[in-house]
Amino acid sequence: MSHNLFIVESPAKCGKIEHYLGPGNKCIASYGHFRELNGLQSINIHNNFEPTFIISETKQSQVNKIKKALKEAKEVFLATDDDREGEAIAWHLCDYFGLPIHSTKRIVFHEVTETALKTAVSEYRYLNMEIVHAQLARQVMDIIVGYKLSPILWKNVKDGTSAGRCQTPALRLVYENYKAIKASPGSKEYNTTGYFTAKNIPFVLNHNFIDANEGIGAFLKESIDFEHVYNYGELRDLIKAPPSPFTTSKLQQSASTNLHTSPKDTMKICQKLYEEGYITYMRTDSAKYAEEFVDTAVVYIEKEYGKEYCKAYCTQEPEKQTKKNKKNKKVDLAQEAHEAIRPTNINIKQLPDGTFTVKETKMYQLIWSNTLESLMTDAKYKGLTATITAPQHHTYKFITEQVVFPGWKCVNGCEETSKEFAYLQSLKQSSVMKYKKITAKVSIKELKSHYTEAKLVQLLEEKGIGRPSTFSALIDKIQERGYVKKENVQGVLIKCQDYELLGDKLNMLENEREFGNEKNKLVIKPLGILVLDYLLANFEAVFDYDYTKQMEEQLDNIAQGKKVWHELCKECLSDLDTGINATHKGKETFRIDNEHMYIMGKYGPVLKCTSKPTGDTNNKKDIVTFKPVKPDIDIEKLRRGEYTLAQVLLEPTLSGPTLSGPTLSGPTLSGPTLSEPTLSEPTIVKKGRSLGIYKEKEVFLKSGKFGWYVEWGTEKKSLKLTLEEADILELDTVADVLYDIANGNTTVIRVISKETSIRKGKGEFDDYIFHKNAKMKKPKFLKLGDFKGDYKKCDIELLHAWLKKTYDITKCE
Repeated sequence: MSHNLFIVESPAKCGKIEHYLGPGNKCIASYGHFRELNGLQSINIHNNFEPTFIISETKQSQVNKIKKALKEAKEVFLATDDDREGEAIAWHLCDYFGLPIHSTKRIVFHEVTETALKTAVSEYRYLNMEIVHAQLARQVMDIIVGYKLSPILWKNVKDGTSAGRCQTPALRLVYENYKAIKASPGSKEYNTTGYFTAKNIPFVLNHNFIDANEGIGAFLKESIDFEHVYNYGELRDLIKAPPSPFTTSKLQQSASTNLHTSPKDTMKICQKLYEEGYITYMRTDSAKYAEEFVDTAVVYIEKEYGKEYCKAYCTQEPEKQTKKNKKNKKVDLAQEAHEAIRPTNINIKQLPDGTFTVKETKMYQLIWSNTLESLMTDAKYKGLTATITAPQHHTYKFITEQVVFPGWKCVNGCEETSKEFAYLQSLKQSSVMKYKKITAKVSIKELKSHYTEAKLVQLLEEKGIGRPSTFSALIDKIQERGYVKKENVQGVLIKCQDYELLGDKLNMLENEREFGNEKNKLVIKPLGILVLDYLLANFEAVFDYDYTKQMEEQLDNIAQGKKVWHELCKECLSDLDTGINATHKGKETFRIDNEHMYIMGKYGPVLKCTSKPTGDTNNKKDIVTFKPVKPDIDIEKLRRGEYTLAQVLLEPTLSGPTLSGPTLSGPTLSGPTLSEPTLSEPTIVKKGRSLGIYKEKEVFLKSGKFGWYVEWGTEKKSLKLTLEEADILELDTVADVLYDIANGNTTVIRVISKETSIRKGKGEFDDYIFHKNAKMKKPKFLKLGDFKGDYKKCDIELLHAWLKKTYDITKCE
């Protein structure tokens, strides 16, 4: 039976598309790109950079399925994503399967709903080759930069390192922030607060003292007999505008700040919400909504809040969806043609229970709230500034505000009353006030901090590095390469002399406090510094921010038909060759003393130890061993020779915790030295991350072609882990896996905690949950029956929540 065939990128959409379009319509997925360039040899630079593509190894079976489906199809609709990558995939489908470019129908939709799909089918267009060429130029340039420069880095910095057209400028942003932090250690100053009125309201001094004795000390002594006079100014009208609609970058920043979700995870979560039909397409530069959606949202706002809360009546200028047939009309730049990210149905305030993870639910709530808020009126306040005079012509201030009209703030609730607002107006103007107490506490000014992922996204957008759709991949890549790590930053312990004035008694309070503590910040690692130093010394022009931005603008010009794609590739190659011809050769090493050298090994930094053999040394070579180094070594201090051996060497831990149950003991390293006859890297690094010792054999966590696995002697067992889970995995968490391996039982499908795992059922029996803690004599075997979702791959938090609700098994067990 003949039918219409719709080809999409993701298989998750297929079921909904077939359901919404009805009988006679089938859908199949390409699983993203199915062809690739196999390095520089795939590009003919002498013939206008003509590419030769090959089928990706993992996509051959799907290509065969598409080929079979095409033979049975009456008509084909290319329904790949509405961006440059999607347009390119549509072209690859035409090129490989012999579909006519100028007559095969191309449809685009920005939400997986029945209305959007049927509209897309009726308003089909044809392939836009200018957008395809823009993607092709980007792909070819990325190959040229990566394959030309990476081998140079291998020779001069470290094997396995890489450079990227946008990756390296992204790393440069983190690198320059690191330089700024080093150059600005901060300086002490005093923040002074006076507590006045019967309500003990804290008024902040408008001056920060630097000197303890002559500065803050003298000020506090003068305060004892000083006449503090109170006043307040006229009320001010304050306006707080609603947030702007979510573009891709704005959503990534907001999710990072509010949900502590990485850009990569944000896009992954939004991909599912989009495929399930709950939000519009998540890769977009547009900050406008479709007119039809605005009309629906206005009705919702009127009903829930009132007409006076609707901004759309006078200020919203929504992006209109044309009703014209677009098949003979060129489209705008793909991403810019989208709407802002929004719910497909504003009436759905929350996702259905039990279907989505906690993170997915929170992400949808963030998008729903922001969308509604962006379509509502300003929040209006009255502002009041109260002042109290202070010695040395300084002034104490307290600022408060009162809600007049909540506007968009009412979506998530706002405090409409301020206790201080009315109270401060009730106090008599020019009245003399006695302080309850005055405190002066040490703080550090001009203390720069490391970037969050949200801040890096913002800077990438501001400097025009890459596209919003690529930001998450760029940030993920520099971490994956080991150049940058998201981690907590240990602050600096500083001795402080704080002061407190109570009545006429001045007390000095000595204490130690940490300043500069940071959580989940992007910290550049030694390898990242060495790579960036080398690239900037030899290819600064190629990785200049303006150069990268100009390249992105040129890609836009190609997409608009204003530039020939292979001309840009030629310019890029010429710029690279200029730098390559003047390249400095030689790896940088750092000598600690006569026998020890800090080097960059294949798997990271390592200490190369050279010693003379004992006894007769004639014709004997030096003995070379390798030892692990401490993390966070300062490259600049290494270059200046300021480190001693003890400050660099990471001493191995020779004992560890003993767990109940299966015998577990735990050195993370097996001895003081790690010899390597091939003179490469320390075995601890080469083997993977050591988790400890189980039954006299070391356990390692490794990442292979098919994902994470633990290795114990000659035994291996795969684990379903996210990158975050792998980063914090400990020995006790995999204890039951090791126990099963030791006892010949390899039925563990997924480890949930050290007492709980999912096991494979025997024969025709279903998979089940195995649970046993230290207090239990026998394990429990629990059913998975009513768990909704893929228990093998779903977010582990979803499993924890379900276990708590169903069997009262808590996460900590």
